[in-house]
Amino acid sequence: MTFEFVEFTTDVKTYQVAGTIFRDNNVLGYHICNTGSTIVFINNFPLYPSGVLDTMLIGYKDKSKYNIRFDTSVVPVVNPEITVITFNKV
Repeated sequence: MTFEFVEFTTDVKTYQVAGTIFRDNNVLGYHICNTGSTIVFINNFPLYPSGVLDTMLIGYKDKSKYNIRFDTSVVPVVNPEITVITFNKV
C-alpha cells in the first residue's frame, strides 16, 4: 500500500439557515459539527446537538453536495447552528 501526503488548508464557516454547504474543486472533505441546540439534517441524516459528521477518508475526495435543513417540528427553533470545517487541497 502506498501513501501520499496531501497538503491542505482549512476554512471554518458557520451556517444558521437552511441551504447548501459551499464546495468547489479544491475541497477534500468536511468536518461538520452541530454547535446549536436543534437537530439539523444533512442530506436527511439527523445530526443531533454536539454531533459530528466527518467526510474525510483516506484516498477519497469528497465530491458530494450537502444540504442543510434544521428541525422545525419543535417550535420555536432554538439556536439553529452548525460549524463546518472545510479541508481544501493546496
